[in-house]
Amino acid sequence: NTDVLIIEKNGRDQLGGRCGSFDVTVENYCNDGAFRHERGPSLLLLKEEYERLFEDCGKRESSSGTIPNSDVSRPATAAEAYGLQMKQCIPAYQVVFDDGDAISVGFPRSKCQSGLSIEEIKELQMLEQESIAKLNRLETDGSKKWQEYLNTCAAFLDCGLPNFIEERLDVSTLPAFMVEALKDGAKRWPLQPHSAMLDALFNSPKLKAMASFQDLYVGLEPYMNEQQFGGGVLRKTAPAVFGLLAALELHPTNDKAGVYAPVGGFRQVAESMLELCLDNDIEFKFDTSVTRITDEGVYFTSKDDKEGGFLPADLIICNADVPFATETILSESSKDVDGEKYDWNDKFDYSSGVIAFHWSFSQRIEALNTHNVFMCAKNAEDAVSSWSVLRDGDDSKKSTNNNSMKDQPFNFYVHRASHTDESAAPPGCDSIMVLVPCTPLVRNPELASLPRDEAILKYKQQFDEDLVNDVREAVMERLSILQGLESLQEKLIYEVVDTPGTYADYYNVGGGVPFGLSHGLGQLSLTRPSAEPRSHGNVLFVGASSRPGNGVPLVLIGARLVAKKAIKKLQRSGLNIQ
Repeated sequence: NTDVLIIEKNGRDQLGGRCGSFDVTVENYCNDGAFRHERGPSLLLLKEEYERLFEDCGKRESSSGTIPNSDVSRPATAAEAYGLQMKQCIPAYQVVFDDGDAISVGFPRSKCQSGLSIEEIKELQMLEQESIAKLNRLETDGSKKWQEYLNTCAAFLDCGLPNFIEERLDVSTLPAFMVEALKDGAKRWPLQPHSAMLDALFNSPKLKAMASFQDLYVGLEPYMNEQQFGGGVLRKTAPAVFGLLAALELHPTNDKAGVYAPVGGFRQVAESMLELCLDNDIEFKFDTSVTRITDEGVYFTSKDDKEGGFLPADLIICNADVPFATETILSESSKDVDGEKYDWNDKFDYSSGVIAFHWSFSQRIEALNTHNVFMCAKNAEDAVSSWSVLRDGDDSKKSTNNNSMKDQPFNFYVHRASHTDESAAPPGCDSIMVLVPCTPLVRNPELASLPRDEAILKYKQQFDEDLVNDVREAVMERLSILQGLESLQEKLIYEVVDTPGTYADYYNVGGGVPFGLSHGLGQLSLTRPSAEPRSHGNVLFVGASSRPGNGVPLVLIGARLVAKKAIKKLQRSGLNIQ
């Protein structure tokens, strides 16, 4: 048998790290439940990867009958046997432009398999027809061009997922990939800047914006950067191949596509994984911080043992953010350091930071869907400028008294969990999360020698109250363009704000960036930090800043690949591991 111990920096109430939720209780509003908010992911993609985890490792038998929180009667899936129910969001998104135009996207053909009533399906069919009409109003044959774009992206997805993400050769997907890549004189070539392909397909700035907002997830902008080699695709400009993210979310027939919501929030994802671990005799040590990793084991301090100690190990798998880990707990300098420190390697390219507003409202906000993207696209200049926060070294989105966010084009995302899962808020109330892209923390090497709490406090000062207030006002103004949200702030009863400083505090992420390293071609696939660091022969990396990349499903794929490496390492050391 192999003993596995998971050492978790935070307490049991923050199980799952960034993959978790937190509750807010407000007097006179929470007799029938709390306001639930997500601190990390809010949409669930590649549902099959979650199911595969429980199929591979689960020990509970599926049973027939009514699934909890559902009227569906069928055998439970492996994930559902552990309490994880994933509900599809239809439509996947509402896209709202700065002039008030709004359009819904992401309508799967298989609506009848989603557990919806006949009336709900009819309503969705009407909404889909409205969306098709809006696409055609944006430009001639807009709906046809949109579907052609998604078909190209689906070919990128079908080839890219097995060959470059899962690291397994699938030659059967290559012909369709090459046909799409070379179509129209190679105008859809996957390694050119994303904007080049969009310019070849669409005329409308709004359609170009709708086709590229997913680039934000991987820390890239879609527009060519003429100041950088290759238009910037090696660093902060998304190559066109990342259109596969649009197919992953929005394609109507691809069997990998679809946006889902975990019932009970991402806390339930973490709780189900905890139950899975316990069924496999895995132990946990909460409120414990690793201060140094060696090939022989780890040094730690804990809430109850400030002096700490040493835990020997045959193999260490490090899930701490790679840029943080390599600069602190794996660094040679960690030998001479007492206690916890916070620092990171700033030589990498990072995704954007975020300012997150977690709002609890006294009434339901019906104008919002589960997932909403607010975009600037009045003209091509505004559309490009709205992404400038992701350009290397651009501090323009750090507002100042003379440079308010209200005066700048910017994009942001809004999550309203209760639209899909009513348990997210008390009856008649709502929980809203707003994510506004911002610059990462600026590293100060002098803070590396300070005790962690002192360093974090100084980093939090980079996002002060005046800046946060300005961003809040700008967001409220943009939200007010939707009917019913004109006086939204009057209904706000509680607020929690996260900045890169708080993400650094909670999760030790480099630069306070919750999405990890960006995914330019210089940090993609084989060019991304390896699971096997050169400095340590008995340590493996897993997580968002390692291969294959960020997002829960990619981290799950990476974990599966690392598990295979771990078994081989243990076998080579003489242990009988199957």
